[in-house]
Amino acid sequence: MTKYKEPKINISKVYTKSGDKGETHLIGGIKVFKDDVRVIAYGEVDELNVTIGLLLFHLKKYPKIDNSKYLFTRLSSIQNELFNLGTVLAAIGSSLPSNSPKINDKDILILENDIDNMNSILKPLKSFILPGGDELTLHIHYSRVVCRRAERSLITVIKKYSDVDINVLKYLNRLSDYLFVLGRWVSKYMNIEEKLWSPNKISSNKK
Repeated sequence: MTKYKEPKINISKVYTKSGDKGETHLIGGIKVFKDDVRVIAYGEVDELNVTIGLLLFHLKKYPKIDNSKYLFTRLSSIQNELFNLGTVLAAIGSSLPSNSPKINDKDILILENDIDNMNSILKPLKSFILPGGDELTLHIHYSRVVCRRAERSLITVIKKYSDVDINVLKYLNRLSDYLFVLGRWVSKYMNIEEKLWSPNKISSNKK
């Protein structure tokens, strides 16, 4: 079990006016503009975390979903893991103590195990899925595309900085896969028919 250093944070005043000129500080005291690729990346991870929070909120409406307690625990864990990931991104260009939060191999392995377990009861796909079905599944799909956007932003960071821990990219890639399979798994449990992409089911083909 990996034990990370707990953050020492004391926020007594929300606004400081220090960012009024469009600048912010990364971990280590580096001052950058708020459109810096690192800030954009951890900002999109923050947005992803909000969408996971929405999933947790909507999951409460479905207490009879098989394994809902485990699912609730996993999504809550993912929120903490995303904050750990954000810490890594905010420290790019400076050094972090060895016990600082990060993404480790086990975080990725647990996602892979969850994907395999859910996927084992699903039929192979014959086409791409059209997002829809139910409020919960739609929120899952939304989280998935936000995750992919965060992943693309991270690739931009990696192209510019050589000291990025590759596990953060692996994690976002796997998390997006996890959310995709989770959406399918929830649809199966709720007996929601998956709508598959058909290139000829378009208005211009109707007589």
